[in-house]
Amino acid sequence: MVSKPDPEIDARLSEILQNVKQIDLFMDAIFSFLYRRTDFYHIMTSKTDAMGLPPGAARRLIMQTYLKYEQLKHGVPTEPSETDIPEPLNTVENETNEQQNETSEQQNETVQQPKGKEHLKPSKSNIQQNETKQKTISSALSQADTFNGAMCDTYWWSQSIKDVDIKVAVPHHVRKAKQLDVNIQASSIKVALKPAEPNKTPEVLVEGKLKSQIRTDESMWSLIPGECVQLNLEKRIETWWHAALQGEAEIDPKSINNSQSMNELDEDDKQGFRQAMFDFEQKQQGKPTSKELSAHEMLTKAWDVEGSPFKGQMYDPSVVNISTG
Repeated sequence: MVSKPDPEIDARLSEILQNVKQIDLFMDAIFSFLYRRTDFYHIMTSKTDAMGLPPGAARRLIMQTYLKYEQLKHGVPTEPSETDIPEPLNTVENETNEQQNETSEQQNETVQQPKGKEHLKPSKSNIQQNETKQKTISSALSQADTFNGAMCDTYWWSQSIKDVDIKVAVPHHVRKAKQLDVNIQASSIKVALKPAEPNKTPEVLVEGKLKSQIRTDESMWSLIPGECVQLNLEKRIETWWHAALQGEAEIDPKSINNSQSMNELDEDDKQGFRQAMFDFEQKQQGKPTSKELSAHEMLTKAWDVEGSPFKGQMYDPSVVNISTG
């Protein structure tokens, strides 16, 4: 969903852009603010963390927002060229370094080009892929990956009150999004490997009906080359799911952490949190709180007005006893 333009926000951002005069410096200012004044870069390490985001969530949020306005700019995408950009517009592939890309191209050539009797037999390939999946799952899984979710046979999932993240392990040779067939519907998902040879049946990694409906226009998927496919699904209704897919074992509702990260709070709650943090730091340093500063500001203005017994004198906070409750 595209945000409705806010003239006040536009004016403030325009002022920042005019001051820095360059897009890169403007973006640096935005992310500097997120780093210094929010928990955007704080990574959750356990279910007890009340602040921060799960690993990869911040980067995914940035890319999701970028793709949303790219679609608005260019409209319906045309047939993709042979690049690393996935076929669906709401899809993103995470890049690796040049050495990994070169290795992956060689691996892809080996898998996609049959060489008569030397070509890998399907049974052997399947065994290798299954072993790779298990190794990937055991090495990549962390508590944040199953935050308010669970580890299942072929995938693992986590959730917030607004969205669900599902990760599906892929074989090591899967390095490009065009090797995958990912279908996200309002009530179902399917992740499959495209066959290396024509007329072969795709290998389905995960397929099933979702526990509840999602917003397809606000959902996306990404590939971490050689590791997993990550699906970020926005819930149609903000509620806690007891399972990601129908028919799977449900989690204990009592185990769900209902706390919200700062990014999920509305603007009033965020402002209240920032004020509380400021007041706490001020008290720790023996300085006045926000309410005390506001009271001093009012007294300073009234100190020298006509009729004040202190007219002509500098404001002296030591003679005033301020109680903010």
